[in-house]
Amino acid sequence: MRFSGLPSNDEPLLSFSPRTYTLKQDGRIRDASIFTFQKRYSPEKHYTYVLRVHREGQSEAQFVSRTYDEFQELHSKLTILFALWKLPGFPNKMVLVRTHIKDVAARRKVELNNYVHNLLRSSTEVTQCDLVYTFFHPIGRDDKAEVFEGMSKPPEVPPISSRSGRVEGEVKLSVSYRNSTLFIMVMHIKGLVSDDGTDPNPYVKTYLLPDPQKTSKRKTKISRKTLNPTFNEMLVYSGYSKETLSQRELQLSVLSAESLRENCCLGGLTLSLKDFDLSRETVGWYKLTAVPSF
Repeated sequence: MRFSGLPSNDEPLLSFSPRTYTLKQDGRIRDASIFTFQKRYSPEKHYTYVLRVHREGQSEAQFVSRTYDEFQELHSKLTILFALWKLPGFPNKMVLVRTHIKDVAARRKVELNNYVHNLLRSSTEVTQCDLVYTFFHPIGRDDKAEVFEGMSKPPEVPPISSRSGRVEGEVKLSVSYRNSTLFIMVMHIKGLVSDDGTDPNPYVKTYLLPDPQKTSKRKTKISRKTLNPTFNEMLVYSGYSKETLSQRELQLSVLSAESLRENCCLGGLTLSLKDFDLSRETVGWYKLTAVPSF
């Protein structure tokens, strides 16, 4: 069973696949499940779901990555092709305002895994159709995913940038130290940029590096709809000697809290604490630059 207007197997059934693939070409799928999900940054930030696919006659599993929209495209076309057949239900795309995007991706991983499980246990006509085999066939980007049994490639670290790619603005900080405690007062930010006609919802996040476990993360409150926020908020690091701090760097990021997408990075900076005289308070303006986020 095929769509009209697609007379040969050389023409794609799915928009993201260069051509059509069949059971005879690839070998029967014994089982498939979602192994993990990963953040991607090209062409824009999104999550992909990595499927582990086992086929008859193949000792090793294949791994393919698909987006939620690509799962939805498969389901929509199966619904057209098998209009009179009972197909598994597909997860709702609705995202509630203020829901964290990573939490949405984690929930969808479970829902999409159930969908795949039920789809591959549908009637033979459905499970062995070209649409299904095209969906599970590895394509060019899957060869670059470097996903292995039991582990996945660490996510790439995106550069901090505004939505337009420009980074502008300055942050006013107070740095002081007493009683084995480092105090970072985030005072003001001025001159942030916005290119889409809406003001950001900025907040500040800091780390003391090196910090492989990310235990030193601190955050300010969110300031709504402004390019020039005032925080006057103290971020505290207790239990550090001056000698230890002289080997640390303070990394600061300015981000915009977004309701329906990943938070947008607006700029950042890295300050070496050995350059500060911790015997007195230092107050100053520091220029935001494009630096890697942590």
